[in-house]
Amino acid sequence: MLFDQLKVRYKIRLPIWILAAFIFVTAVYSLHTFKTTLESGHIAKVKALVETSLSIAQDNYNLYKQGLLTEADAQNRARDAIRAMQFDGGARVFAFDTKGIRVVSNQLYKEGTSAWKAKQTKSMIKLALEGGGLTYYNGARTLNNVVTRRVPKVAWSEHFAPWGWVVASAVYLDDVTAAVWNKLITLIVFLGGGAVVVLMIANTMARTITVPLSQLTDSMKKLAAGDTTVTISGTARGDEIGEMASAMQTFVSHETQRLALQKQLTDLAYTDSLTGLPNRTVFYESLPTEINAARQNDSICALMILDLDRFKSVNDSLGHSAGDTLLVEFSNRITTLIGPQGKFGRLSGDEFFIILFNLQNRTEADNIATSVSDVTKQPFTLEGIPVQMSSSIGLAVGPDDSTSDADLYRFASLALYEAKQAGGACICHYQPEMNQKMEKRFELETMINDALLCNQFKAHFQAKIDLVSRQIIGAEALCRWHHPEKGTINPIDFIPTAEETGHIIKIGDLMLKQACQFAVECNSWTQEPFVVAVNVSPKQLFYGRFLSSLGQCLEETGCKASWIELEITESVLINDSDEIITLLETIAALGVMITIDDFGTGYSAMSYLHRFPIKCLKIDQSFVRDMRADPQKQILVTAMLAMAHGLGLKTVAEGVEYEDVADTLTELKCDIGQGYLWHRPSPAEQLLGKIRTEKAA
Repeated sequence: MLFDQLKVRYKIRLPIWILAAFIFVTAVYSLHTFKTTLESGHIAKVKALVETSLSIAQDNYNLYKQGLLTEADAQNRARDAIRAMQFDGGARVFAFDTKGIRVVSNQLYKEGTSAWKAKQTKSMIKLALEGGGLTYYNGARTLNNVVTRRVPKVAWSEHFAPWGWVVASAVYLDDVTAAVWNKLITLIVFLGGGAVVVLMIANTMARTITVPLSQLTDSMKKLAAGDTTVTISGTARGDEIGEMASAMQTFVSHETQRLALQKQLTDLAYTDSLTGLPNRTVFYESLPTEINAARQNDSICALMILDLDRFKSVNDSLGHSAGDTLLVEFSNRITTLIGPQGKFGRLSGDEFFIILFNLQNRTEADNIATSVSDVTKQPFTLEGIPVQMSSSIGLAVGPDDSTSDADLYRFASLALYEAKQAGGACICHYQPEMNQKMEKRFELETMINDALLCNQFKAHFQAKIDLVSRQIIGAEALCRWHHPEKGTINPIDFIPTAEETGHIIKIGDLMLKQACQFAVECNSWTQEPFVVAVNVSPKQLFYGRFLSSLGQCLEETGCKASWIELEITESVLINDSDEIITLLETIAALGVMITIDDFGTGYSAMSYLHRFPIKCLKIDQSFVRDMRADPQKQILVTAMLAMAHGLGLKTVAEGVEYEDVADTLTELKCDIGQGYLWHRPSPAEQLLGKIRTEKAA
């Protein structure tokens, strides 16, 4: 804390300064109250004069209404009575009509003249018409034939509706200011003198404490440097400083305390600081011990590696403090559940371990894992908000699965990975094939990385056909991978792994560049724009450099933005966030067309079609390919096309393999077809040759 960093002399003086600040604030408040009270008295007097004047006006008005006086006589009589009113503070009563003409004035020659130019007159009239109010202004004052200008005044005004008069009274406030200044000078004299005395006393008291403390500090520095012969002064004092000096003197002879502290530090090395659970060090030391014990006792030792699903979302949405609270509460629940039948600890982050020992069969481990899962699903209250959580659990059993602690840990981690891949909130047991699967995955990751280095990913292109003219009007770039040893690898086998590892970003950039190059080549042979579509994965699109990558590809290849079409899946639009909308609108502003790929298989919320700059819908091949055999699929395709046409969107049907399907799509006014009926994906040179032949014909 900042207070802890202050020197003692300042800590002693701090309360004095706080007290001085309090006295200062109190004095200011007292002056304010004093001034307010004086002003309130003056205001009350002018209010009384106005109220009396209004009463006089009302009485004379009543005489007029009763026929006892003419209206002119009644008004003159009221004027005379009002004009004569004043009090010692110099306040008089005056009146205007609502246009600022003086009706009553202590200077008779001014009655009938206009005071409308004065700002205060307009204010008094406005406030009177609104029910009455105060007007503060500066005016001239004459005392003993001496005129003083800009003297502060306050006036109260009210409206006498029967005659349309605004009756007001004003009083000077200069005596209030003088009284406040006199009181301020008195306060300064008394408080200033008192402050000097208090500071002198405080400084003397501070020295009686800080000087011996400085001596003790010097002694402590020498002791820290290893000088055990240091002389500690001040042990004879009877205050806290003397007690401190005595404690320091005995410190040298208490080496055992240091050893005890060292032991405490050792204990801390085996405990997680947040949850108080055993940590990773305990895990590494305990697991081999329990496996050996299980083997000797002919029992089972089960290892569970688990983590909390959506923990990152809690951290991101509610903050790290809430995340820490969640980890502590989760730890308490599982600690109570496991009890003495196992060891529960934290590995890192939201990853925990449970070592169960002395089990007779796997069912016992399954039951405990199920209980852990159930306990985790009970709502947690974080920041006053109920939060539903779940856990993914990987389970391996020793010595059945392995007698090696390293292998058992790896097996349980593999099982946890499978649980996460399955969507989380489940328990997964280790199976030997998981090893092979993980090895294949690691091998595939390495192969993908090598393939990027060796430029093995190539774009093949499939023609897009105008369904009316049946001419090639564009193409789609599709990623193909030919491995020098394993041959052609199906995109279904490597694209998901590339998505997971992030390699899809580099692959996507590579496909984008090759698509731009192909578009430039094709448009050199065609008069109409030849548009090349390329798929963009969500991870590639959300990657912060996508816009710059797109711009760089267009610039380096000389490709026009209108020659490129980006195909995105519906999942990209699920967030419906401002960032996504801005990104897609920026891309569209370049002239690049954006198409929804595999339409009908994903999120399928029709509302996004008008919120996002979508220009084309590409109906998934699973609908088109089955149109002949499944009337329901044809109905769905018909509905999709009708909707797209209604929204003014272009339509593409992929997976066209039969002529009658192409004819049906043409009848339904689908714009573009794509499929094996016309062309299989091929290297750029082959499709380019076909385009040249078609143009030559």
